Amino acid sequence: MRRGLSLSKPARGFARVVALGSAVLLSSAATSLGQGAPQDKEPDDWWFQVTPYFLVAGLSGGVTTGEFTAPIDESLSQFSFSAHGEFGKGRVLGGIDFLTMKAGEDSIPLAAPELGTSGDYRFTLVQVEFFGAYRFGGFGRPTRLDLLGGIRYNFQDQDLVIRATPIDKFRGFKEAWVDFFAGARFGADLGRRWYVSARADAGGGGAKFTANATAGIGFRIITWLDVNLGFRYLFINYEDGVPGNPAFYAYNADQYGVLLGFGVRF
Repeated sequence: MRRGLSLSKPARGFARVVALGSAVLLSSAATSLGQGAPQDKEPDDWWFQVTPYFLVAGLSGGVTTGEFTAPIDESLSQFSFSAHGEFGKGRVLGGIDFLTMKAGEDSIPLAAPELGTSGDYRFTLVQVEFFGAYRFGGFGRPTRLDLLGGIRYNFQDQDLVIRATPIDKFRGFKEAWVDFFAGARFGADLGRRWYVSARADAGGGGAKFTANATAGIGFRIITWLDVNLGFRYLFINYEDGVPGNPAFYAYNADQYGVLLGFGVRF
C-alpha cells in the first residue's frame, strides 16, 4: 500500500522552488493579488479592501482513504468563486482569504487492485486563511514589501465508491487541520494604474509541508476599484493515521489555477 501518489519530477521541482523562494527571496503578494493599502492613503489612515475572485483551478496528485489510493488529475477544469479581505493602519496589515472547490471523476484506477480495480470519487475542499503582515516601502514609493505570517484552515470531504466483486465498497472521510505559514509579498507600481505582484510562503503543522505562491498583474480602473489577473499554486503533503489502516487518510497534491479578481477599496 502506498502512502500517497508520488509527484512528478516537475511538480516536486516546482515545490522546492516555491519553498526556496519563500525562505530566501521573500517575494509575495496577497492571495487575491490585491495590493493592500491604496497608495494615496496616509500612513495613519485605516483602509479596507474586499476582492471577490473567480478561480479556474486544477488538482494533481493523490488522495488515500484507508487502503485505497485514488489519483487526482483535474487540469484547469474546476471553477470556484472565492473572496479575499484585507485591512490595515500604518504599516500593520491583516487579512482573510476563503476558497472552496469541488472535484469528481468516475471509473478512476485504484492502487489496490486486489480489492477493486476502479472507483468513483467526489472531493470537496475548503480553505480559510488568516494572516498578519508588516509593510516596508509604499506610501508614495513605487515598491512595497510585506513580511507576513498566519494560519490556514483546511477541510476536506472525500467520498470513494470502489467497484469490486461481489459488491461495491464505500469509503467516506472528513478531515480538518490547521497549518502555520510564513513568507512575504512584493508589489511594484508600473506607472499610475498598472502594478505587478508576487507572493511566496511555506509552512506546516497539521500537514507535513505546504508551499504557496501567487503572481499577477493588476490595473486600477478608478481610485477605489482594481482588476487583477494572476496564477496561484499550492502544494500540500498531509497524512493522518497509520498507512494500511482503514482509518488512514493522506492528501499529497498540487493545487493550481488562474485568478480573476475585482478589488474594492475604501
